[in-house]
Amino acid sequence: MRDFRKRNPNTTALINALLGALCLSAFVYFEAAALDLRPLNTICALFGFAIWLIADKKTAFLLGFFVALLWFWWIGLSFLYTEYPPLAFVAPIAIALIYAVIFFAFAWLPIYARAAAIAFGFWLIEPFGFAWFKPELVLASGYFSVNRVAFPLLIAAILCVIYAKKRRFLFAISAACFIGAFVAPEAPKPKAPNLNITLARTNIDQSIKWQKSDLPRQIAEVFKLIDEAIAQKADLIVLPEAAIATFLNREEEILDELLTRSFSIAIVLGGLHLKSSTPYNSAYIFQNGRYKIADKVFLVPFGEASPLPSWAGRLVNRLFFDDAIDYVSASNPTDFTIGDYRFRAAICYEAAIEAMYRDAPPYMIAISNNGWFTPSIEPTLQKLLMRLYAK
Repeated sequence: MRDFRKRNPNTTALINALLGALCLSAFVYFEAAALDLRPLNTICALFGFAIWLIADKKTAFLLGFFVALLWFWWIGLSFLYTEYPPLAFVAPIAIALIYAVIFFAFAWLPIYARAAAIAFGFWLIEPFGFAWFKPELVLASGYFSVNRVAFPLLIAAILCVIYAKKRRFLFAISAACFIGAFVAPEAPKPKAPNLNITLARTNIDQSIKWQKSDLPRQIAEVFKLIDEAIAQKADLIVLPEAAIATFLNREEEILDELLTRSFSIAIVLGGLHLKSSTPYNSAYIFQNGRYKIADKVFLVPFGEASPLPSWAGRLVNRLFFDDAIDYVSASNPTDFTIGDYRFRAAICYEAAIEAMYRDAPPYMIAISNNGWFTPSIEPTLQKLLMRLYAK
């Protein structure tokens, strides 16, 4: 008869991986539920990283799989609006397997090298250009500082605790690292601009968002929101990404209406931009009878541009995206001034990309169309990444 007191190694690996994944993912679900559970978030972070550090190869593989699944299951939701809805289940599994392999590769390293890989590796490891997995984000809703100094210190502290039984002096090093991770300075919070800003949101089902028949309703809703903001004497109104789902620079009548209203209020809204035959996903900034176009710099992998070689990208687009052509990216972010304040324009995915924060723009206006991924944790994860890079 089998002795059930001796747990199967596969079962142990599965349980440890699930526990670690839950600890490393709890913060985003608590944040999404508007729960301020900083003590629990902090404890979960410590246990989650400890499990990751000491995981054997099998546990590490499963841990990477479950972590990626809990963080990124929502990516598949966008495929519900394509000709291949079953990919809504396939895509998250594929992404989870990629991270499972990365975690598995880390597990081959000696534990000190593994700690360094966890602390610094995901600054560089971005599968297919997807840059949303940043382990230091786990600290975003806890008591430790959230920056590129605090996170390596925390990993070092946990590593010292693991080995402290054999080397007592490591307790002192661990304590120093924990204190450093707690008090590591963050960027000071800037003062909010002295502007009356209206953040408008629309609620259009993604299944009809890109149908030409729905465009008049979108236009009418945009102008209604702008007129309401003008009546409330707002200085600026910000509308979502693709608030008007067409190549806006080719719509003279709509542009004229927006330019007329821009004498009364500054307007930032999303629309497509066609330059020659090249399509861009863009933000339009209207002010004092003029407008400026901010083209998106960092495109969503596969969703807006293929990260594969050109021949493979065309094949993927033909098979899964109705032979759609990729958007083209701008070379640099676009800054603009409203009143006495300089803003940087960011569109959805790129608002959570670190490179958008280079040169320390004082303020950023990020517009997003989260209709592809709601209801899900995607808006919360995006917000936490923005908070991380702002610090």
